[in-house]
This record gives sequence, structure tokens and C-alpha cells, in this order.
Amino acid sequence: MRKHAFALCTLAAAVSLALTACGGGSSSSNGTTPTGMVNVQVTDGPSDEFQNVWVTFTAIAFHTDPNATWNPADATWQVVQLPSPQTINLAELNNGTLNNLLTGLQLATGTYRQVRFLLDGPDAPLDASALATKDSNGDPLQWNDQVEYLANGSTTLLEAPLEIAYPTQGIQLVGTFDVVQGGTLSLAVDFDLEHAIVAFNHDGTTYFTMRPNLQYYDMTQVGSITGTINPADLCQSVAAAVSQATQCAYNLIVKAELLALDGSRHYVARQTTVDPRTGAFTLYPLATQDASGNPISSYDVLIRGREMETMIVKSVPVTAGTSPGGTGAAAPTSLPGPIDPTLNSNEYFAQFASALSPLSSGFAIFQQTPTGDVPYEVRWRNTDPFTGTFRNPIALQGSNSPLWIAPYSSSGLSFTTQTTVENEGGFTVADNEVAYYTLATAGQISEPLAGAGSTQTFTPVAPTLDNGVQAGTVNVTLDFSSISIENNCELVLARFASIIDTYNCSGLLSTNGGNNHGSFALTQVPAGDSATPVPGAYYYAYVRLWETGHGAATRLIVPLDGFIDLRSSTSATLNGSIIGE
Repeated sequence: MRKHAFALCTLAAAVSLALTACGGGSSSSNGTTPTGMVNVQVTDGPSDEFQNVWVTFTAIAFHTDPNATWNPADATWQVVQLPSPQTINLAELNNGTLNNLLTGLQLATGTYRQVRFLLDGPDAPLDASALATKDSNGDPLQWNDQVEYLANGSTTLLEAPLEIAYPTQGIQLVGTFDVVQGGTLSLAVDFDLEHAIVAFNHDGTTYFTMRPNLQYYDMTQVGSITGTINPADLCQSVAAAVSQATQCAYNLIVKAELLALDGSRHYVARQTTVDPRTGAFTLYPLATQDASGNPISSYDVLIRGREMETMIVKSVPVTAGTSPGGTGAAAPTSLPGPIDPTLNSNEYFAQFASALSPLSSGFAIFQQTPTGDVPYEVRWRNTDPFTGTFRNPIALQGSNSPLWIAPYSSSGLSFTTQTTVENEGGFTVADNEVAYYTLATAGQISEPLAGAGSTQTFTPVAPTLDNGVQAGTVNVTLDFSSISIENNCELVLARFASIIDTYNCSGLLSTNGGNNHGSFALTQVPAGDSATPVPGAYYYAYVRLWETGHGAATRLIVPLDGFIDLRSSTSATLNGSIIGE
């Protein structure tokens, strides 16, 4: 395997960090190019599927073309390498916490339309920053990108690699970023972990990957909402949550939701956790303008958790310039409280009855709809991209679990119960693929007849391609040699660090050390054609190999050279040569 090298430049100033970008790796500068300052912070939202998520960044690249493909030798990219790789725990960056990834970056003036966050390749050695970072057990990280999670129904913390798909191509952020001479552009980038982290089965254990969908905030146009849940109703430890010796709510997530442009549903714009010791939560940063510059004056705040009934506070105002800890005009909107949730242990589980299709990598949204309204997102679950189903069934509130709704009032919140359109314990489920497909409604589900603790299965509806997007085919030929012990093979098709589709190629392997060869096709891959190109329809591929029963020790990731171009064609060919170790 080959490690991709970057030729990048930095300029460090003595007190604050000052970085100067260079195009395509060139470190020369004549000092005459006008520049502006850029600050990049990282923030995140939570999930109840893991405790910690560490990611190690190596560089950031900027481009004026939103459709430019990444090439480290391309001089049109403005590339900045961090002084040293930086390992960040994304799970800690909620409740208003931000990490200063770059401060004082001097970037050539202009309008940039694309940013890439670059990471080490799968064969990179453990960086010093990861080695210096300790997990919750006090041990150094084992991987540059790592997830810490609880085993199902257990208090045992487990560690697993975060296998980011083709990380050397970077995680893409598209937007409009104006850098003006002498000015300062301050951005906060949200990785949105609940939607981004994907659990999958690797040789009988849980590993993780990403389906990043980065959002960003202009920090001059954001506000904040804060609140408190009564901590007496919250589990104060993992052991208390697992045992439920005294009933308590746990894994609370607070979501700031907005109405979709087509008016069909509410979507999550920002989310955070609740501190179980104090009950406090902070939603920050919250955008006060949409992408077109139209004002956003309020959010609906949804509060959900395990062992409790879901609550919504409607039309909570947000004001630009407000922030956590601010006073006077800068004080955040504070929900009167503390808010008392209604505890309810009646939960059931949901799982796909068959794999998501036509592509296996996607997600499902579990929604509830107040009478006379449109659905709100309550829960979200990504599919295991290698099976097309959930790695673990998802827990949902069952029957006798109404929705509690209150209009916002600064003088107090008055909650009343509403039976949803789906009825108590019911959910409207929508599913989709990762990119270029349209969200499909799979219908409604409800608590199974077997009652609390049982699992309801349902069949996902196949999403359809977006208007103007064609069904593409990738014709794959793989040649294997020197395969001695590996007897499992998966081909992964990726785009911008997200897995798009997979193929089980185990049947092509020969474990006698000889050569083997096989061909197959991936279909329904989003593509363009000559009449209607799709600029983002290009993909990268890699092969995963391992020996059954020794998946951790024998896991081998082999990136395949080049990219698969379906931007203006509905057919492409991929030829790969894989040499065992």
C-alpha cells in the first residue's frame, strides 16, 4: 500500500498561530498577494451510540471551485498543513464548546467555495497527538481516529477504530467563504456526530465509519438557546442507567429543528447533550440567517431520551450576537425551568426486515407528527453499509407515550399532551441513501404486539434518484495475488469520506497464495450524462481484507488508484490489483 504525501506550508508566529496558505504545495511567496484572516473552529453534536470520538487532522485545503477534485499537485488549491497533526475529541464539542483548529490563517483574498479537511491515510503510523491522548480507561489511543462506546446493555467501555473512507481525499465542506483584504472570516464547522458516525459489523465486533455532512456557521451571525432539565429525573451514572433500580432518564438529546423549505417536515439544524449532573444544555452556535440570507428568528426545540417521553417547545426565539455566558443584549434565550420530563420505561426496538436498496449505505429517520403539523425528527439511525440494516436495533418510546408540547413563553412553559398522527408509540419512518437520492417514506410503525422490549421489523422503501441524476454502473475487475490467510473481502465505493456502496468480494479470494481474478458490477450509482452532468458524481474505491476470527490483527485496507468518473457518463470501469501481506 502507498501513503499519499502532501507538500504543504506553514508560517508560525510567536504568540498567536499565523498560517499562510500555499497553492499546490508551493512554499514560495513574494509577499504581494493581498490576504485576509481566517479562523476555523470545530464544533459538534452528540449521539447516544458512543461516548468519545477522536479524529486526527493533518491539513486544510481551500478552493474557489466547489466542484474541483482534490489533487495535492494542483496549484489552484490553497493548502495549509497544521504545524503538527491535531487529535480532537469531537464528542466533547457540544453544549457551546468549540475547538480552535486554525487561528490567524492568512489566506489570499477571494471567494472560496470548497474546503477539505485532510486526515492521515489508513496505513499512517500513530501520530504523536493521538499517542498523547488518553481514552476513558487511561490508555493511549490505539488509532489516529477512534471511537469509544458502551457494549449493548453493559457498563463496559470498548474501543474501536473509526475507519474513515479514503481519508486522504479529505472531508468536504461546500459553501461561500469571502476572504477580503484586511478582514477576518470566522467559521465554525459542525461534524454532527449523531448523523455522521456509522456503526458496522467487522468480524463479529463493532467498528465505525463516517458519513460526514459538514455544516458551517459564520460566527458573526449566530445566537444561542439554553435550558435545564430537572437533574433529579436524570441518571447520574452509566450503572444507574443500565440497572434502572431507580427509574431515571438517560442519553438525552436536545434538537433545534426548522421547517424544511418544501414544508414537508422538520429537520435538525443543531443538537446537543444534557449534563446529567446539572441538567443544563446549550444550543450554540445557532444560525440566525439561512443560506440565502433570510432571517431565522426561532427554532422548535425537541427533547428526547431513553426512559422518557418526548417534549417539544415551539417557536423559541434566537437572536444574533447572543452566546453562552453572555449578559445583557448578548444573553442567550433561556427556556424557563427546570423542565420536568415524564419518565416512561415502555420502550420497544425497530430494525429493517430487509436491506436498504438499491444501495446498502444510508439512513432512516423516525418521526412523530403533532395533529395539524408536519413530522419532527425524533431519532435517526444509519445503516451498516455492509449489510444495509442497522448494526443494532434502535430503541423507541412505546404505547402510552404521548408527545408533550409547550409554546415558548419567557414567563414559563406550560406543556400539554398531544396524541400524534401516528398514535402513541407510533412513528413515521423515512429512509434514504447517502447522496443524490430523494428521501422516501417507508410508512408508519408501532409497538409490536409482543409489547415492551420486543423488536418491530419493517421493510424500507427504495429511494429514487434525484431529478436530473442518472443510474450509473461501475464495472469492476479485481486481481488478487499473494493472498495467504485473508478469507474475507469487501469492496468499498466512497465519496467525500462517506461510503456510498459496498460489494462482498470474498468469493474472489484464493487463500493458497496464488493469483485470483474476478469481475462484477455496481449498479444504481448516482451519475450524470452529457446533457446533464452531475459535478459531484465521482468516487474512490478501496478493498478491505481480513481473516475470520482474527479481524483486528489481520485487517488490511488497500486503496485503489485513481477515481471513478460518473460526472457526465453513466458507465465507468475500475480495475484494481490487490497484493496480500
